[in-house]
Amino acid sequence: MAGETLRLLRHRARPMRIGLWAGLALALGMSLGMGMALGPVSIPLPELGRVLMARIRPGEGVDPTLMTIVWEVRIPRVLLMALAGAALAGAGAAYQGLFRNPLADPYLIGVAAGANLGALAAVALNLPSAFAGLLALPLAAFLGGILTVGLVYRLARVGKTLPLTTLLLSGVAVGAMLNALSLGLLMLMVGRIAPYRAWIWMLGGYALGGWPALWGALPYVALGLGALVALGYPLDVLQFGEEQALQLGLPVERVKRLAIAAATLATAGAVAFTGIIGFIGLIAPHLARLLIGPRYARVIPASILLGATLLALADLLSRTLIPPQEIPLTLLTALLGGPFFLYLLSSTRRGAFF
Repeated sequence: MAGETLRLLRHRARPMRIGLWAGLALALGMSLGMGMALGPVSIPLPELGRVLMARIRPGEGVDPTLMTIVWEVRIPRVLLMALAGAALAGAGAAYQGLFRNPLADPYLIGVAAGANLGALAAVALNLPSAFAGLLALPLAAFLGGILTVGLVYRLARVGKTLPLTTLLLSGVAVGAMLNALSLGLLMLMVGRIAPYRAWIWMLGGYALGGWPALWGALPYVALGLGALVALGYPLDVLQFGEEQALQLGLPVERVKRLAIAAATLATAGAVAFTGIIGFIGLIAPHLARLLIGPRYARVIPASILLGATLLALADLLSRTLIPPQEIPLTLLTALLGGPFFLYLLSSTRRGAFF
């Protein structure tokens, strides 16, 4: 029965305009190209093309300074931001489908609070910038986020089941306690240890960037997003309600565990290297639903493309609006996403969503 239901959903999801997917991919490509071309030193598109091709065909006579700017600064930056945006948006879409709540986001069950405390602990312990070949601050943040979600999961379990309401309440409670601990730790650090690294991380952005950060985040995000894309059809079945999904033969508890694990892995992998960046995981899934409808088999991959595009553009704005200063990404996404959130809340109260 479950197989027949999933096949039906797949069949209904197929009539999808290829042009729309091409448009999403084109928008992402344009945002990445703009991120590489624009900045304190603007690079004309023909020159940018020559710089990009110089790695494939050396001897093109390209300015070495431009090579350094593009390949060592801008390419890893725009790719890391796009990767983080894809992770947050894909996780947000999965959480909204899992909780059947349009206001759910990737930080709902304590990932951000745990990562924040982990990063602050690394600074308070005055750990070196590298540990066992890895960047110590993002490693501590990643471990903090993963351990927090593991604790929330254990607290929320009732026998062999995982009630989503209990999971949500446990995440809120644990997140509040960890945020309080983070504030206390930050107060203790002031005057004894300069918490500059922690402040930079908490503001979100590219302070911990570079090729090492990109390669460090890539496996976690790729694994998490790949699993979420594969879970699109089971999440569609779950929209009928847990009891109905069980009657259709869907292994509901297994789907919930896999979705939480995959979304947490993608979120923690992104947050650990870019800091806490809000609203991307809330906005992108709703834009995806407006474009392609409610099916999560479509919404999740579309959200990934849109999230990568949005965060790449937000990062571009953060470093070009008031040069040479950079606007913290957390501040920028809050200013842009806050009004959208209020509109979404108002629409939800009127029943406009779901």
